[in-house]
Amino acid sequence: MASINKKNGKWQVRVSYYDEFGKRHFKNKNGFARKKAAEQWATELEQSKFDKSIGKLDTTITFSAYYLQWLETYKVDKVARITENEYRYALHQIEQLLPNVKLSEMTRIRYQKFIDTFTHGNTKQRAKRQLNANEPYHSKASVQKLHGHIHAAVLDAVADELIHSDFCFHAVLGGHQGKSAQLKFLDAADMHKLANEVNKNIKLTSTSKSMIYTGLLTGMRVAEVSALTWSDINWIKKAIRVNKSWDYVYGQKFKRTKTESSIRTITVTDELLNHLKQLHALQVSAELNNPDHLVFLNSRGRIPTPGACDILLKKYHESLGIKRISFHGLRHTHASYLLYKGVKMEYISKRLGHKNSSITRNVYAHLMQEDQKQEDTRTINALTNLG
Repeated sequence: MASINKKNGKWQVRVSYYDEFGKRHFKNKNGFARKKAAEQWATELEQSKFDKSIGKLDTTITFSAYYLQWLETYKVDKVARITENEYRYALHQIEQLLPNVKLSEMTRIRYQKFIDTFTHGNTKQRAKRQLNANEPYHSKASVQKLHGHIHAAVLDAVADELIHSDFCFHAVLGGHQGKSAQLKFLDAADMHKLANEVNKNIKLTSTSKSMIYTGLLTGMRVAEVSALTWSDINWIKKAIRVNKSWDYVYGQKFKRTKTESSIRTITVTDELLNHLKQLHALQVSAELNNPDHLVFLNSRGRIPTPGACDILLKKYHESLGIKRISFHGLRHTHASYLLYKGVKMEYISKRLGHKNSSITRNVYAHLMQEDQKQEDTRTINALTNLG
């Protein structure tokens, strides 16, 4: 029997039914503008109960076809284009490694073999890197990302009762470790060297230098730094508002931040504000054509690309003798330095725009080199005093 009610000006329907195993379930739908539409939907479900089509598994749809439907329903135009392409990459892997396999035929063993095959890589990929028999082709991070994208769809398939169980549950994820975390950030000494270098000789012909300084002192992502406009800077409260990012891939334009939690306000130092004031004065003096009021627009009317910033960081690696990092390494450096200085993880998490501190904790579980040495010394001294 269908239950039809009105809530907050909209009609909602709830229909109960029993599956082929005798287990009771409910189907709900909200948001009907008219009661007649709600009644029609309920009538169609009641008919499916009569002909016993409701509650039965769809044994015809392939895993790849379901994933495509899920992707188009829940991700297309709802996530960033780059993120959408990551989901499409997962679809490509399903099509390549599980061709024509039905969703109802997926099991935990079959899924584990799929994950293992992806981790190992194909013959061409392995030959290119000259890998030994047991060496994985993909990194652990890549395997985890693929698994996460697929698992989200599978959980929805279970929720929609298209399948009875989550075949991704307890999958064993392999892969090589990728670059060491120690290679992705600067220690305190190198950080000071870089900060001093990029905070001098400010000029419009090299706004990538100013972008590096900003990234180092705020922990902002490169796309967030690139999208900064002068109205985002609160000179009085000494803060920068992050509310958009820059689309390098699909056209030089603004786009949404990576996540909702990425929208945040970051307090900044007087040194950074003074640096940006000088940059602003140079733009005004040069009468730069800057209709979007972009902070890092250079003398050629462009925002430096991440690649240009990375090339400059490579030059500093050579001239200053500091570790080689990418622009994203500035974000790791910022967070690691704050951890080293005893700043609370929860605050750092909000400053970086992470959804919660557990994400920050997982990424920045390491300590700065200096902190490791100090803790080693403290530990040895403490143990020595025992005996």
